[in-house]
Amino acid sequence: MTDTIKRIMERMIDHYVLVCLFLALFIMTLIGVGNVTIIGMLGVILCIVGMAQPSSAKADLWILVPLIVYNLLSLASSYGTHGNIVVGFASTQMIFPVIYLLMAYLDGKELGILKRLAALWTATVAAIGVGQFVFRALSGGSSRLGGLLGNPNALGIFLVLGWFALMGTEPSCEEREKGCAGYWKCLEPIILTALALTLSMGSFVAMAAGIAALLVQKKQYAPFKETVFFGSCLLARAGFGIGMGILLYLAADRTDVPWICILLLLYIVLAALNWPEYCRFLERYRRMPVLISGCGLLVAAAAVLVRPSSFATFAERLEMMRNGLKYLTVNPLLGVGPYQWRILNLYDGDKYFNTYHIHNAFIHVGVELGLVALGMLIIVTVRCFMKKKDAALQAGCTAFLFHSLMDTGFFYMGIFSLAMITAAQPAEKGKKIGAAAARSIFGVLGVLFAYNLIWYARVT
Repeated sequence: MTDTIKRIMERMIDHYVLVCLFLALFIMTLIGVGNVTIIGMLGVILCIVGMAQPSSAKADLWILVPLIVYNLLSLASSYGTHGNIVVGFASTQMIFPVIYLLMAYLDGKELGILKRLAALWTATVAAIGVGQFVFRALSGGSSRLGGLLGNPNALGIFLVLGWFALMGTEPSCEEREKGCAGYWKCLEPIILTALALTLSMGSFVAMAAGIAALLVQKKQYAPFKETVFFGSCLLARAGFGIGMGILLYLAADRTDVPWICILLLLYIVLAALNWPEYCRFLERYRRMPVLISGCGLLVAAAAVLVRPSSFATFAERLEMMRNGLKYLTVNPLLGVGPYQWRILNLYDGDKYFNTYHIHNAFIHVGVELGLVALGMLIIVTVRCFMKKKDAALQAGCTAFLFHSLMDTGFFYMGIFSLAMITAAQPAEKGKKIGAAAARSIFGVLGVLFAYNLIWYARVT
């Protein structure tokens, strides 16, 4: 036992950059939209790790440079509005270029392991969330699942990203020989069940967009019938998993016998354990996926009926976006300033939405940080879709983009970090960054993180 632990620790030390990145994702999942102290300490640590790298890295400058410029503009906007560089988005979002540059030091195998760990962490978050939901139901209360992220809509897109990442990280040949591939597939229904419990319509739409992207890519190299079969299998799995979650929600929220949740939870566990057999069943009987995916439409209808307010919520978000568009040209260079749109909305005579973020990341960035910062985000987005990556990871990018057009997932540290880790391929179309240049970037960002820590400690 001692020798086994020793070997594990030695492997972790050999791949300490990988370990640090995964721990960063773990921490940022738990802090919502950010915490200056925690992100400051984490940023300093990651920058030290980066400065310790002896070699050059290969990263896509069309992603790294715009991310850095975006944060520099965010710093300037914070200073112009609040008189300091800490109150605002940059004090936390500066960690994103650090993560991206550190990922450039991982080889292909390490990058694959990181993506699989991210998918496994998503499944863990989902399992914890399902457990929390059942516990609350037995305690006499039920509501949409927010889980470790604290918000149903945020948890929803987090799980969608994890689901696509799970599809894009197939077990190795060695693991297949050992029979581990089936266990990996068992994670899928857990993620789907938790996703259903969020009742996040925006996440469902984003998921549909990602599935559509998968089918488009599949059609490029497969016959039409194979594409239809692939899509029906995918929808049959999604419909079954989400359907179990909808039933669990109805048992907790619409009945007077919440103990039924225990029976449904046992059923979900058994379904997860037998999920590989269900997948083989879909592949063996080629007409069944079409029939089951058709029944998935009933699941979608049930989700809408359970949360009929979703239409009013969507209409309100359109109003919010229209309100935000009025402020895009107030200060095109640096925007109106971080957290200022909420105040402007309070006094502008329009409907008051009582939220800090416009539910469209691009409009919000353009309003509060300026059109140049918005341009940087657009460059990163376009570049991500120009890169030839795995179809499932490209689908995750599509889902995140659609969600960002109607919600605030971009501002959650764990969500954007998960999107980067699961979809980024820094070396693809990347340019060599010398060791000295990389250390300079890490050094400057590390000093900024340290400054944020000192300033925040003095103020609080």
